[in-house]
Amino acid sequence: MSYFKYKNFNIYYKVYGEGKPLVIIHGDTASSKMFIPEFKFYSKNFKVILLDLVGQGKSERVNELPLNYWHFNAMLVVELCKYIGISNVNLLGTSGGAIIALNAVLEEPTLFNKIIVDSFMGENLSYAFVQKILHDRKIAKNKLGSKLFWFMMHGSDWKNVIEQNTNLIINFSRNIGDFFDCSLSSIENDILITGSLKDDLIPNIESILKSINLKIQNSKLVIYKTGNHPAMFSNKKEFRNLVLNFLT
Repeated sequence: MSYFKYKNFNIYYKVYGEGKPLVIIHGDTASSKMFIPEFKFYSKNFKVILLDLVGQGKSERVNELPLNYWHFNAMLVVELCKYIGISNVNLLGTSGGAIIALNAVLEEPTLFNKIIVDSFMGENLSYAFVQKILHDRKIAKNKLGSKLFWFMMHGSDWKNVIEQNTNLIINFSRNIGDFFDCSLSSIENDILITGSLKDDLIPNIESILKSINLKIQNSKLVIYKTGNHPAMFSNKKEFRNLVLNFLT
């Protein structure tokens, strides 16, 4: 297993394949383990890099997640790319990982090439959305499928990982709210935005992603009529073909 130090935390990452670099970023309460099938698929064409965000998966646990979590992990991604020694990096982020990808390109636009952002909640974390997350997670904690997923992602301390992220979401909404310090209109990189019309996690996702698409000058929006959250899994075949056409 490979680790590098970021802010004194041991961060797990994995590299496989040859070619142009592609960093894939997981969302909140997940880990890079969810991308193993994608890792195998995309590594046929790219040098694929997976990582576990701070406090999740095989990365070092923290007493409390940083309040600027999505920006913190964006800088983690930037530093990992520099540590590995890669440039002209493609990014693929889903859900919270999409927010991290956009933060990363806002900070270091010349380090990155093309960006795919899938199934995310837009520019800010609203009170109404926080309430939905709290409700959904309360139900999920009592479902065998959800518990098995979180156990596979994080191991035996999964309950603490989920609780930390839930507390982060509440505190972030109260104290910050906006995911980005700079306007998305400043991004000049090519951006592919994707989502599912029937996303079960994010209400009004079509209008949210259309708004993002209008703000980014070199962006393309693809909304799938079927499938739930995230689109990259619920529309796997179509999504994979879309990504390959976008990046090659």
